Amino acid sequence: MSQQEIKGNLARLLATENLVVEHRKVPTAQFNVDSRVLTLPLWDLASNAVYDMLVGHEVGHALFTPNVDFREQVDCPKDFVNVIEDARIEKLMKRKYAGLRKSFAQGYTELNNKDFFEVADKDLSEFSLIDRINLHFKLGATALVPFNGSEMVFVARTDQAETFEEVLQIAQDVYNWEQTEKTQEIEVASDDQDGTSEMPISDEGESEKGESSSQPTFGGSAGGAGSSKFDKIDAEDLEQMAQDEDIEDLFNELYGEDDSESDEGGEHGTTSQTQRSFDEKSGKLSSESHLDSTYVEIPKDINLEDFVVDWKVLHKWIGQHHDAQGTELFEFADHDYKEFRAKSQKEVNYMVKEFECRKSADAYARAGESKTGILDTKKLHTYKYNEDLFKKITVLPDGKNHGMIFVLDWSGSMSYELLPTVKQLLNLTAFCKKVQIPFEVYAFTNEWTIAQRAIDNNPEAPDAPYRYRSKSESIRKNEILLDKGYFHLMNFVSSRSNSKDYERMCLQLFREARYYSRRQYQYGSASYYNTPGVGLSGTPLNEAIILLNYIVPQFRKDNDLQKVNCVVLTDGDACTTAYGREWVGKNEFGEDEPRLSTHRIDHGVILRDRQTGIVYRQFTYGDCTNIFIQQLKDRNPDVNILGFRILNGTQLSSYVCTYGGGMEYYPQIQKQWRKEKSAIIPNPVAYSALYAISNNAIDADTTFEAKSDKKADISRAFRKMLSNKAVNKKLLNSFVSMVA
Repeated sequence: MSQQEIKGNLARLLATENLVVEHRKVPTAQFNVDSRVLTLPLWDLASNAVYDMLVGHEVGHALFTPNVDFREQVDCPKDFVNVIEDARIEKLMKRKYAGLRKSFAQGYTELNNKDFFEVADKDLSEFSLIDRINLHFKLGATALVPFNGSEMVFVARTDQAETFEEVLQIAQDVYNWEQTEKTQEIEVASDDQDGTSEMPISDEGESEKGESSSQPTFGGSAGGAGSSKFDKIDAEDLEQMAQDEDIEDLFNELYGEDDSESDEGGEHGTTSQTQRSFDEKSGKLSSESHLDSTYVEIPKDINLEDFVVDWKVLHKWIGQHHDAQGTELFEFADHDYKEFRAKSQKEVNYMVKEFECRKSADAYARAGESKTGILDTKKLHTYKYNEDLFKKITVLPDGKNHGMIFVLDWSGSMSYELLPTVKQLLNLTAFCKKVQIPFEVYAFTNEWTIAQRAIDNNPEAPDAPYRYRSKSESIRKNEILLDKGYFHLMNFVSSRSNSKDYERMCLQLFREARYYSRRQYQYGSASYYNTPGVGLSGTPLNEAIILLNYIVPQFRKDNDLQKVNCVVLTDGDACTTAYGREWVGKNEFGEDEPRLSTHRIDHGVILRDRQTGIVYRQFTYGDCTNIFIQQLKDRNPDVNILGFRILNGTQLSSYVCTYGGGMEYYPQIQKQWRKEKSAIIPNPVAYSALYAISNNAIDADTTFEAKSDKKADISRAFRKMLSNKAVNKKLLNSFVSMVA
């Protein structure tokens, strides 16, 4: 887990709510009170104490700063309110979490030592009151920030403030006090320019203007009197300015609200120069090389009917197409199907037997004994040395109800392995049907809209809609794109059917898979055509995994399940996944306007799940599927994701590196692969279990056929049969162990 993830979790814990925490390339931390989004800069150069202090400070705003427009309540600059409010919320955070006291003290001390407030070698007494209040409450009493008697009143009020209303009143009073000080300084400076700084004293001991001679004199800016703007203004200019402008305009002219006109140590202006310096230098806690991050989420509102083609609709369409071609064209395909079904009965029965044995063994392993409170008369004779004389009963805990969801790769690259994969899949569904485990078989595709166009009799719909993704109405800002014109799941087989419909589904799925297998390497062309809209396409694997976030809860609810196992059968990585990105473009009038378009997921894009509050690592090439699988598991804790990858030997190393988390176990995996043409991948990154199966072994012949009666040929044939059976049963055994 990265430091950003750790501090994001810290922020959520401190806030005692599931805050949305973003780490982005921003100059300062921000908190949106309405959306509850805490945006933190990429403080990768900050120490642990500084990071904790900054996070604690921003969470304080999240907890205690109300979402109000205080500008309508007070007539003072924002800096004054921010400084007083910072003191209040940090006090409340230290009170709520005593451990933060150390983090705040260490963090501010460390940053002050790096002169983040820009006060090194400067006379603190020459800073404005708001700046000194800021330094006092952030650095502590050890900073020895000077205050006179009248100023200490504001310090005490700030220390005692408990509500935001008190903060506003204090900020207003501090500002008014500073304005009064400025007025007096201007008057004294004007008198000095006229040569009347020494006012005649009347008999009553007061000046002719009625002011006390003890009023502060000008020169309180950090730069000293010599750096004051008044040095450039003579008496006539000052008098003329006073005539032409009101006193507020005169303040702005002399002291200015522009940061660029501030004196070096902060002057008696309308800003807190120490806080401005702190905010500016805080930006240096992030590396310049960082790219800004984009946070994306999975779609919030999904209508499953838009993306899932139910088995009734699917097989009605396939059946119509098959019937239109004539049953005689499917004679060889149907013969192969019957032969496969006959041979597979042994494997299915084997799985059922293994399942019952494992289930019984597991139940008794978890069995417990409890006393009944009834004396066991058979043990009475042992009363002298045995204290346990009561009858016991054995309690078998109830097992969990399981359900199965299969996700089949229906991409073009699967053509060579599609038929043997479907055979394995049909064996698994037959097993589920025998032991009464609810199941659904889905295959992902980009082609179904072609069929939907014909079903709806809508000639206006594009026949290749996935080419128009950039214009899709499904695009949402910073949301993973699920486009019903681009992606569907075909529900090939379902346990919701009766036995007759189940056989029809299996046969039609077998026909479709066999079409590609036979066309590729046996006949050169098939005797029949595949069904339009059901053809092999791209690999929207990621979209399928995302959609499982909505399929799994519905599947669990409909079948009253406690545990769901998802099996993913594929031969490759997913295609590029897109999200909606906002950008500014010119409209027909030449005006800038925001627009939405698709953009592929790449570096700098981060997935977050508002439902669980989890923010995941940045997407990298090849790692998208792992992140989506982990998100699915986090949102659905009772889901196992089993991955079965069909590949050749040259693809094994990259597969292990990406999905197995590294090459630490590769030597033993390679050894197992060479011996069995399959391997179990230990410690997968995201999958609950991960298996690699050779594309040459998945359809291995398990029949015993010797070339001759010679002993050597018989022995060779027997070893081949056993080897092929071992590979063939790996999928089946793994499946059984998972659901038993």
